[in-house]
Amino acid sequence: MPAPVESSYLRPAFLTALVGAAISLGVAAFFVLLAQGVDGLRVAGFLRATGRTWLVAMGSGIDAGPVSIGLVPVGATLLCVVAVVVAVFWVATEPVHERAAFAAATAGAYGTIAAIVSAATNSGDVQTSVVRAALVAFVVGGVGAVWGVGRRHGDGEDWWFTASQDVRIAVRASVPAILAVLGAAATIVAVLMFAHVSRIGDLWASLDAGTGGGIALGVGDLLAIPTLVLWTASALLGPGFALGTSTSVDLTGAQLGQVPGFPVLGVLPMPGEFPGWVFVLGLVPLLAGMLAGWRVEPASRDGVLARIALGAGAGAVAGLALGVLVGISGGAVGPGRMADAGPPPLTPLLVAVPVLAAGGALGAALAHYRGGRASRPSDTSASGRPRLWKRHQSPSVD
Repeated sequence: MPAPVESSYLRPAFLTALVGAAISLGVAAFFVLLAQGVDGLRVAGFLRATGRTWLVAMGSGIDAGPVSIGLVPVGATLLCVVAVVVAVFWVATEPVHERAAFAAATAGAYGTIAAIVSAATNSGDVQTSVVRAALVAFVVGGVGAVWGVGRRHGDGEDWWFTASQDVRIAVRASVPAILAVLGAAATIVAVLMFAHVSRIGDLWASLDAGTGGGIALGVGDLLAIPTLVLWTASALLGPGFALGTSTSVDLTGAQLGQVPGFPVLGVLPMPGEFPGWVFVLGLVPLLAGMLAGWRVEPASRDGVLARIALGAGAGAVAGLALGVLVGISGGAVGPGRMADAGPPPLTPLLVAVPVLAAGGALGAALAHYRGGRASRPSDTSASGRPRLWKRHQSPSVD
């Protein structure tokens, strides 16, 4: 009996998972060294801290006695995805013909590594969920593999899950809408950082973290900015976000109690009602949906209703993506009242989908009628009444 032929995608998939995990663990180890220093460092404790840091960075959460951290640190998770992308560039040098199988195998191997690390680092009161660690690592590994192969070999078009041209148009049109909402939220965060720079500096000075700790704290602040952007997007959508039990920040105002002394949280607005003009920012999601609808161009020319439906679909896809991103950005950041932080998990999704879908339908209708007017022929002499300037032209010599 001939020996079974090894599948071409398995070896690069497993190597990609191993290299991606090694890169992320190496970065985690570096920051653990910065934060803890080398004096009195124990190898076993250092390895456990490194593994836990990597797992928390991917969003596995961690329980340490009464302290529970369930927040997904979006910036750190993105770094873990980028590590897998880098691994794909190093390992998958040849075109991958079984792309879906490669991504699935990479995700499975990455999730298995995370589960092993979680089980190995659990001790005493400090625990990470093995199941959650495996699930979040599966997502990180899969997204990184898909992104990396698409960028490495330029075959992104081959990853489409459908042959429907209208679905592809709707998904592509949703991207500018997503970026518009996130861009508006990022602009607001940047403005608040500039306005509250002295408060951020005071919080930084009060911590007195030292050189190594200061570097780790600064990187942590930078990695927290994407989470603040998503929280701000939740405020633009309407639900807002909390930073502690019975607190809230939305477009009406801020009701906040004592917040953790993390320097980047100095960007939070002062408690109280906001000026009336702030409500104008609530139009951002609707305008973003209109942008998605404006960009759709149906593959089949079925008239205005087909284009409006496609625009609404593009807006709904954008709202779905935004709702999921915003919903997963919340979670516990400590004990007691800090067990409730970030946006509510479901409300942003329930708001974003209909609002952006309505904007998409409106934008598609406007684009249709504007396109109809723009394509109207300017010279109707052949089929209708001649223009006035045509009447007074001199007869041709022909």
